[in-house]
Amino acid sequence: MRFPLLCLACASSTFTSLALAQEPLPPPAPAPPPAQYQPPPTSGQPPPANYAPQGAYPQQAPPPGYGQPAYGQPPPQPYPQDGRPAPDAYVYTPRPAVYSPYSEAEPPTHAPKYSFWVGPRLSYMGFGFSFFENRSGHSETTGNFVGNGLAPQIDIGARISRRYIPFLFWEHGFLSKGHRFDGDSASASTDYYGIGFRSLSGDVDSVAFLTEISIGKRVISVTNNGETYKMSGLEFFKLGLGAEIRVQTLFTIEPVFSIATGTLNDTEGSVRFSAEGSKDGITQPAFRNGETIENPRAYVVLSLGVGIHFDLFGK
Repeated sequence: MRFPLLCLACASSTFTSLALAQEPLPPPAPAPPPAQYQPPPTSGQPPPANYAPQGAYPQQAPPPGYGQPAYGQPPPQPYPQDGRPAPDAYVYTPRPAVYSPYSEAEPPTHAPKYSFWVGPRLSYMGFGFSFFENRSGHSETTGNFVGNGLAPQIDIGARISRRYIPFLFWEHGFLSKGHRFDGDSASASTDYYGIGFRSLSGDVDSVAFLTEISIGKRVISVTNNGETYKMSGLEFFKLGLGAEIRVQTLFTIEPVFSIATGTLNDTEGSVRFSAEGSKDGITQPAFRNGETIENPRAYVVLSLGVGIHFDLFGK
């Protein structure tokens, strides 16, 4: 009985060995190719560009753009030579899209260095003291001939170096009648024309302090019952103080307070006073029809006004 079982075991072992012998074994992993040996460079000579010591891997050039951030580009691919991943510097960082419409910035407001300076101004003015002393020894006050009123003015000049403005001007004042013409429909006016000079200090690009000096000829006119009487003379001093407010590069607004003085020496024509104005027995001016005023007195003019001016062709 043992003999048949032993034979059966031997047959089974032989069959298993034959089956295993027929199954092929997996091939071994290929060994990395050995680096080609290159002799070291001799002393005093630089090594070649592709030189590598024996047993070391050859150096590989980095891809284009290495070390620079990439915006709006896909991430770089791994090295095809050995499958190494890309460096950290090549992490893809998309740039957010920001919409910024193009708009040209407006130039700042500033005073031009040179320009053609022109513009009007309007003042409220009044006269004080006396024009002359009549032959009876009494002063003919300014209030006997004219009262207060409004005076528009036109200025034409040039701005030089931002701060200096020489100019020509003409002022015409619409005045009320004086006491010598009470009860009559008389009218009075004044004209003043000449040259002036304005100087600015402070910030001329925003608000600057102005000083203005003028000199010119003053004419006082009174009309009553078809007759016109004029007195004229040199107004030798007029000082204005105020501010120049720059609203735009070529546009300014200037409030100005002025004080002036002068004397009247020449006359033209004549006029009769009203009955109410002749209670002292004087019916006409003491000096008339071209006569020179013998005893002139210095009068004073006060005015408060505001002007607007343009710096045309300003640079």
